[in-house]
Amino acid sequence: MTDTVQHPGVVLSGKTRIPVRNLWVLMLYASRLYQTQEGLRSSDIEDNPDELINLVAEVLVTAVERRLNRSLGRDYQERHAVLSRVRGRIDTLTTESRALLAQGRIACRFDELTVDNLRNRLVVTALDAAARNVQMIELVRLAQALIATLAQYGVSRRPLGRRAVATVTVGRNDQEDAEAVDAAKLMLEMAIATESAGSRTVRDPDRDAATVRRLYEQAVRGFYQAVLPPEWRVANGETHRRWPISEATPGLPGILPVMRTDIELETMGRRIIVETKFANALKPGQYGDLRLARNHLFQLYAYVQSQHELDELAASSEGVLLYPTVGQHIDESATIQGHRYRFLTVDLTGSTRDIRETLLSVPRNAH
Repeated sequence: MTDTVQHPGVVLSGKTRIPVRNLWVLMLYASRLYQTQEGLRSSDIEDNPDELINLVAEVLVTAVERRLNRSLGRDYQERHAVLSRVRGRIDTLTTESRALLAQGRIACRFDELTVDNLRNRLVVTALDAAARNVQMIELVRLAQALIATLAQYGVSRRPLGRRAVATVTVGRNDQEDAEAVDAAKLMLEMAIATESAGSRTVRDPDRDAATVRRLYEQAVRGFYQAVLPPEWRVANGETHRRWPISEATPGLPGILPVMRTDIELETMGRRIIVETKFANALKPGQYGDLRLARNHLFQLYAYVQSQHELDELAASSEGVLLYPTVGQHIDESATIQGHRYRFLTVDLTGSTRDIRETLLSVPRNAH
């Protein structure tokens, strides 16, 4: 029997409670790793979401091993040092203030090629997180061994903070690092969710909800980008729709609100505007009865109807409000002024397979 380390069976708490394993799935869908690794998309995570953190750790370990078989990525970094000869630029202030010339030394600033860069430190930080959080003892040992190997190469074991992690990018000349970096970023997000949800410290539900709200939108978009066939185009969330105004006064364009859609799915003869709302789908109405949120409905209506005459696809575009839910499921639709609208919930506490099927029902649903 395989030795395992148990992770806490807890949920992320905000206005909506989501099992950590399903939060991992959202993180997977939102990640660049999912977009680029066909093996992840064809894996059986729908049946075994609890194994997801092990799967990502395995991708990370394999990517780092492959990288070590070639050579570690190096970057130039500025160093300050007191030397016996000039190298790079002289640090005049330090040299004078410390009277270094009298000692036959000089303070210099220079660029040095080093493996102790942000990308490699990110990998070490992620390997450490994997060693603390994965369930398979063999993966823990491999991660710890790779940390020791990277330290021997000269990579610092000082962990990167979240802000530093966010700044790590992979340029055109660094593509050999891409798989390890993508896996490292996903591993850290998953580890933070696990450790944070298991913490006994006081947490901020509003901050947690805001984080998951952004993740929810990114996950839905990332899922469609990864799984829809090539004939579908998935907008990246920066699509700005213009108001069809005419005879406007000079100051009006400058004060009109920007229409920025969350997600747009487009294929031959079809456009679907998907608005993700991390909120309750139904709100109490004037008389206590439950109704769709007025502002959400009016926002989607404006996005769809205002574009009606701008291009051929806009004339028949569809709108979808996609909510998370715990409990009551909603899947209702209607045609309003020639456009199909759908109001749908996805149960983030359900199985990964059910989450996937709900998301896929949006482009599958005939307009």
